[in-house]
Amino acid sequence: MELFLPALAAILLFALTFTNGANDVSKAIATLAGAGVTTVQRAVLWGTIWTVAGSLFGLVWGHALIKNISSSIYVESHDFVLAVAVSVILAPALWVALATWRKWPVSTTHAVVGGLVGVGLIAYGANAIDWETLGKKIALPLLASPLMAIVLAYSLTPLLERVAHRFHADGDDDPLTEGARKPRLTVDHLHWLTSGLLSFSRGLNDTPKLIAITLPVLMLSPGEVPVWTYLWAATAMGAGSYLAGRRITKVLGFDVTKLSHAQGFAANLISTVLVLGASRLGLPVSTTHVSSSSIIGLGLVNKRGVNMKTVRAMVLAWIITLPAAALFAILSYSALAALTGSA
Repeated sequence: MELFLPALAAILLFALTFTNGANDVSKAIATLAGAGVTTVQRAVLWGTIWTVAGSLFGLVWGHALIKNISSSIYVESHDFVLAVAVSVILAPALWVALATWRKWPVSTTHAVVGGLVGVGLIAYGANAIDWETLGKKIALPLLASPLMAIVLAYSLTPLLERVAHRFHADGDDDPLTEGARKPRLTVDHLHWLTSGLLSFSRGLNDTPKLIAITLPVLMLSPGEVPVWTYLWAATAMGAGSYLAGRRITKVLGFDVTKLSHAQGFAANLISTVLVLGASRLGLPVSTTHVSSSSIIGLGLVNKRGVNMKTVRAMVLAWIITLPAAALFAILSYSALAALTGSA
């Protein structure tokens, strides 16, 4: 067991953070590609760089951010047996991987909560779930964030477009290429800046959270986080972002609505402000819901319209994420408990 548990934790953490990177890197950089500021591949590279930077910054700040998310789900603390600990990680990893393959932008946080609820129901019973806290602190903010993003995008996009045009947007400005032109501030520079900031923040916020649910496999508490977990998670999240991040990026960047440079920046700025503001207030909003909904809200203003087929598929994926992850967790726990005799 001395080597088995760290190896198992490493495999599970890699799977979870890889799928998180694959699905979530797009949320901060899809507008760069969709607005024609840069190519999909360069946008994904930019998001990957800043996501990894945010993940690694967790070594400095992450100990203050790591929380036992199960304390927000369960009425009282429980000692996780191995079948429970593995299922809580395996369920969201499987669901997010499936969603990425199907080109659905989903919330890893929602999937993690679903895994905890599913395992809690079968392992500890319905009375073990703190349904009131689940509704107030997790479900309500996650449901409210899309509405907030759509309303803000619809209301502020015309104003932000006018402000953006004052910067004389130039779509050829690309910080990943070398050139001899004299630097000047444009809306595209600001777009690169906000997307990098949002990618950094996502890496910083998601990495400690995903590491935290891996700790029970290692039989560690949130105060005993090995350095290798941050390095490993950053590597996996970066690999998932770069190798598999294009699928969702194309959906958000091109399939929801068509974006001009100014509109892409407006959607990204609104997402950045909402996510960072919510983090400051301690509200668990979903970057997935906020960024996707900002693009939808912009599409409602945009004369080019919104692709409702794509939007319906996205919203359906959001709705079924928690119950689907819960079902995956129940199935995983049942199988593992039968194999290990820990039921």
